[in-house]
Amino acid sequence: MSDLLHFSIPMPWAGETEDVVKTDDEHDEDIEEHVAGDQEEEITQDKEFADKKIDYYDSFSDDESIDKSEDIISDYESDQPDYHDEEDLKVISDGDCLLALVTKETTLKEDYEPADLKPVPNYMNPPRSIELREMALEQLKSLWYAAKADGIELHVLSTYRSYEYQEDLFNRYAESHGPEEANKFSARAGQSEHQLGTTVDFGGTNVDFTSDFGETDQGTWLADNAHIFGFVMSYPENKKHITGYIYEPWHYRYIGVDAAMEWKESGKTLNQFLENKPQTFE
Repeated sequence: MSDLLHFSIPMPWAGETEDVVKTDDEHDEDIEEHVAGDQEEEITQDKEFADKKIDYYDSFSDDESIDKSEDIISDYESDQPDYHDEEDLKVISDGDCLLALVTKETTLKEDYEPADLKPVPNYMNPPRSIELREMALEQLKSLWYAAKADGIELHVLSTYRSYEYQEDLFNRYAESHGPEEANKFSARAGQSEHQLGTTVDFGGTNVDFTSDFGETDQGTWLADNAHIFGFVMSYPENKKHITGYIYEPWHYRYIGVDAAMEWKESGKTLNQFLENKPQTFE
């Protein structure tokens, strides 16, 4: 193979093209500059996301009425500690399973990554290039168009996150609030449903990533209809004593249409529902 790459570029002083020759090293430098630009944009957007989440948690913690509602004691609460030592965690053997139980007591493998990730289309207004598992994406498209038909404009803000991505994100929260407090509103690496590649953070309002999102047209439409397309709100209101996390009305996980319909009828939180489904751990 030749070590020279030939292509044409427009010349600003002439309305024609001129052959330009670049070596492999020069071509690699162009690619590195492009990738670095993408990474810088991603870091900026991630920081904005983290800042919004921190602001939300701070406002949530200051609300006395919410604090009291979270003090409810249940039989299940003893099974949802804020943190387990890594050696005590149950390792999920198959992250591809739509009904895999992802909680503070379980963990996905560090190298788990879905094999069928597909890009979220631009018409869903993603902040950058993000991906979702193929089966979840197909249902997400149906959900998005159904909402559109009802006059609801949804933005897809976050989907698949790698183990490393979640680790960096959690560490950012831990720096400002400490690890124990951070774990009340952010999952540790391996314990995020986003690593499954089937979870979506929705937006499209001026109150994204806040509890007020649940009261918007987008939030109420999702709460009423998302299960029809297989998506379930993972962390509902006033259920932190069960789920381990504060209310996130924007966070939905795809578990399949039939399972989501069954979940809706059960009246349980998602983690309670999944605990009654077969699970495989290493």
